[in-house]
Amino acid sequence: MNSFKKVITGISVLSISALLSMNSVEAVSVKAYGPISHLKISQKARYDAQAEYGESATEIVSVDYKLQRAYSINGALNAIDILDLKGLKHDKLPLIKRVLLKDLGIKGSDITSVAVNTKHHYIAVSIPAENKTDKGTIAFLTPDGKLLSKVKVGSLPDMVTFTSDYKTLLSANEGEPNDAYTVNPEGSVSIIKVNPYGKVKQSHVKTVRFDKKLIHKDVRNLGRNALESFNNLEPEYITIDAKNRYAYVSIQERNAIAKLDIAKGKFVKVKGLGYKSYQTSKIDVSDKDGKANMQNYPLFGMYQPDGVAKVEFKGKTYILTANEGDSQDYKGFSEETRVQDIKDHFNPSSRYLKGFDLGLFDDKKSMGRLKTSTFSPFTTNGKYDVPVTFGGRSFSVLDGDSLKRVYDSKDDFESIVLTADKDAFNSDQETRGKIEFDSRSDDKGVEPESVTVGKVNKHTYAFIGLERANGIMVYNIDNPTKPKFETYFKSNDNGDISPEGITFISKKDSPTKQAMLLVSHEMSGTIAAYELK
Repeated sequence: MNSFKKVITGISVLSISALLSMNSVEAVSVKAYGPISHLKISQKARYDAQAEYGESATEIVSVDYKLQRAYSINGALNAIDILDLKGLKHDKLPLIKRVLLKDLGIKGSDITSVAVNTKHHYIAVSIPAENKTDKGTIAFLTPDGKLLSKVKVGSLPDMVTFTSDYKTLLSANEGEPNDAYTVNPEGSVSIIKVNPYGKVKQSHVKTVRFDKKLIHKDVRNLGRNALESFNNLEPEYITIDAKNRYAYVSIQERNAIAKLDIAKGKFVKVKGLGYKSYQTSKIDVSDKDGKANMQNYPLFGMYQPDGVAKVEFKGKTYILTANEGDSQDYKGFSEETRVQDIKDHFNPSSRYLKGFDLGLFDDKKSMGRLKTSTFSPFTTNGKYDVPVTFGGRSFSVLDGDSLKRVYDSKDDFESIVLTADKDAFNSDQETRGKIEFDSRSDDKGVEPESVTVGKVNKHTYAFIGLERANGIMVYNIDNPTKPKFETYFKSNDNGDISPEGITFISKKDSPTKQAMLLVSHEMSGTIAAYELK
């Protein structure tokens, strides 16, 4: 534990509030790129959790529009930061109070997510167990962070969200294995019936597990046997349709999406998301060539979304996915390697490799450096027919009924960043202020992390956070089957690093009477409040 964290842990909540009364930081100018953009974007204020760089001090933020408060997950201190949105009228985003996990009297390893019941004005937070493979906890708190009730859910609750009628809370229980891979709990989704008072009982909880019969054959296998593969269905993120009938759940590592019937309390579909061809989309595959080098390759990418969102269009539900990518990489089991390390395990007569020089696989300035999975469906007689890498480096739109993809942004993100902010191309910033150009080309590129939807000036937009490039992509989705790039923006001083969560505030709910975007940044420990006109 660092010295700052030791000091904070021993201070009372009231003392913390006084100590950190200056967390609201002046806004900075915005760097935006969009040749025909209709949006005007300005930063109104910035909140700084004042934790050490890279300590995950601002991860997820949720808003109570009536009370004009924002609730931010502070992973660095295992706390909830309560912010005053009224301050945005005066270009401020001040801290009202900090609530520590230990003050709730709940044993847990972390606080991972927060959701606000904006109808009845209480919040729900997800708390994994001290041993992450044990059952986790959902706690319901007053607007000031006092415990109302708590219930047990599945292993590693990682995301919570209310239905739009605020009668039900859903929790995505990821169920990750331990590092030794000796314990691997099932992933699940908990459906929790709530009430106006936040007094929830264990009998109100139904934890839904997967049915092997529903898993479509196109969902990739991941594990050394069938049981491991089944247990690696790990719910990551949830979005709910407008009628609160279905929940759509990203299953990131297995490159799938699940559809859950909320009223019936059971999954109705688990579908694979397919593979992206980099013979038709371009990609930069090496961090050792010292340049941006977008090319076509004999390569497939798994989409593997993290954040998902929904939009309704002409009576239909569409699902937006931020195709970040992730691998299983544990001490006891790992699927992750580099193409160069398995170069002799490819089938040279594969139809996917025809016309390509397989010397690419042994070149660290080319495909040799690219991270790839050893669990690929593209095999013949024990040989790999083509490399498969992690993440789609894009966002997609799925039909909510069939779960088929109707749109993908292909190589837009890397191409746009290359034009708009070349120094940040496939970059990383493990050290404050040090941009490591091209350092992520071998490993998921710009990493689209999160996506949300909002309406500004009669237009509907998708906002996608790029975890490594540190900016926000904006697409017009007036017709979600035909998205159009609108703009790309980030803070001009490069002070907001690694966007993790994005919350849209409509014009009617905004304290400034203009649409707003709250973007929490994991590495810098900041929340940027953007005004959209």
